Amino acid sequence: MARNNQNVSYTPDAFDEPPEGPVGVHRGNPAWYAVILPYFVALIIAAVVGVLVWAIASGEISHLPLPWNHQQQSSQSASPTKPSENKKSAKSDEDKSSEDEDDDDDNNKSEENKSDKKDADDSKDNSANDSKAQTSLDKSVAVKVLNATKISGHAAAGADKLKQAGYANVTAGNPTGKVPSESVVWYKDDSQKAAAEDIAKTLGISAVENEKEIVSPIVVVLCK
Repeated sequence: MARNNQNVSYTPDAFDEPPEGPVGVHRGNPAWYAVILPYFVALIIAAVVGVLVWAIASGEISHLPLPWNHQQQSSQSASPTKPSENKKSAKSDEDKSSEDEDDDDDNNKSEENKSDKKDADDSKDNSANDSKAQTSLDKSVAVKVLNATKISGHAAAGADKLKQAGYANVTAGNPTGKVPSESVVWYKDDSQKAAAEDIAKTLGISAVENEKEIVSPIVVVLCK
């Protein structure tokens, strides 16, 4: 409402005496840290993002002190296997394998030694037996070959065969008295038994008997 008379006075009210203080829209100057804080936070975030991008690209992210890396390292180190223990275990296995191989070699050598020893003993026994047989076989013993057949010269042929076998003291003749039904070699003493058996083998006679009543140390009776 326009006032026609500027000199008219009205009763004072709250609008005539407003409170003291700033009037209208007013904002004070902000603090210095409030100004630079957004830039500082943005710089830190950019640095962290840059480091993460570089770590992922280069594969170094597992080496960064991140929480999940720490947990993974803790789980891996819960029951670690030391290199020295691995080497010790490998060395133990190698030593055990070497010992097993040595045991196998020793067993093989032992078996070979036993076999060689047995062969040597057998050879020694055979040699001893041959030597004993040669020692006990006296081819100088007197041998008489008697022809109990009707074949002329049969005793002489047998005597010649014994001479060819190494018996030097051999004579041929004819029997007197009763003769056996089968060819036989008689020996008078046990010391002539080996020679009697050898003579029987040479002439193909199976019967070898001890006869105390014969005159010659060995008597051969040819009945066929």
